[in-house]
Amino acid sequence: EEHLKKELSALSDWESEHEASLMNYYEKLFGAQCPIDPNMVVEPELHVQTKDFGDTTSLLRVASAAYLSEMRAMEFYERLEKESTGETSAMFRKIKDMEKEHMDITKKRYMKIREDVVGFRAF
Repeated sequence: EEHLKKELSALSDWESEHEASLMNYYEKLFGAQCPIDPNMVVEPELHVQTKDFGDTTSLLRVASAAYLSEMRAMEFYERLEKESTGETSAMFRKIKDMEKEHMDITKKRYMKIREDVVGFRAF
């Protein structure tokens, strides 16, 4: 139980840092705070995949959903990078690279949790 609380808290803190870094990036680019519109339609690729949890709070499933969310976000920004040109493409490339880094980190966390929970180390 305590390990689960600690890991979920760490994931939550990490996502808060992620949000803050994107807002900081927006402010640097545009010289103003990022407006948050709760009615804004968000692309499906950017939704956290919480529907995959069902009624479970399995740490392994949470870690898996975090990985899939980062992967889908990376793919989304990769598509926007390819569809854009100039500074816009460069901006999406930077965000894509950040999401790729997050994807790699969440995959490592998932594999570590899987090893701890299942007792199986992938080769």
